[in-house]
Amino acid sequence: MLFKFEIRRVTGFVFLAIMLSCAQLSFSAGYESQERLKSAARTFILTNIQTGPGESIEVQVNQSNTPLQVSACAREIEAAFPQNTNSEQITAVELSCGSPQPWRIYVPVDVQIFSKVIIAKRTIPARDTITEDDIGFSVYNKNRLYSGFFTAKEDVIGNEAAHLITAGSILTKKNLQIPLLVHRNQVINLIAQKNAVIVTMQGIAKSDGALNATIKVFNPSSKRTLDAVVIGPNKAQVSA
Repeated sequence: MLFKFEIRRVTGFVFLAIMLSCAQLSFSAGYESQERLKSAARTFILTNIQTGPGESIEVQVNQSNTPLQVSACAREIEAAFPQNTNSEQITAVELSCGSPQPWRIYVPVDVQIFSKVIIAKRTIPARDTITEDDIGFSVYNKNRLYSGFFTAKEDVIGNEAAHLITAGSILTKKNLQIPLLVHRNQVINLIAQKNAVIVTMQGIAKSDGALNATIKVFNPSSKRTLDAVVIGPNKAQVSA
């Protein structure tokens, strides 16, 4: 009797386990798989984000924040960028399905685009002119370079360090400046041209100025302060 009871109890446990397993499979079959959701988000990003020469892209889908249960989609899952998405700071993909039960969810993503950007190979003192020997390249996730960056040497060489730039720093528009061709209180050549007639006189710059910058210049001859455009080293032009 005890032996038969044990057999019945074991058989009952097996039957219960099978029923629970079947119920779980039936439950899961009614919902979309996490892998399909992640794949749809990742494929959309890789298809719709342009990368430049030499750049690489990595997409991480934040699984812990992905909605756990949405009804299984009977057709292709549609993907789009959420409204007002910043193309340089993509944080989510909108997934949707219209059949059999419509749904719309937002899947968090971390998009990293790695690019070779220009850095300082050595510490560059303020006002030093940038040369090719001063710069090198390093790979960074450009989506995290909020202060900007440069990728072309010609955009950097010839500029000046706006302040001390330490070795390894990424060069940006904030730590570079166009070289000053005219300095405050400097005696400069002041040029006035009308048709073929060119008149050159001396003036005193009242402010610093780079190429094409408009500065104030004091003309000792006329005792007037004029607006002039910097056209070269120690040289500015006024309207005749």
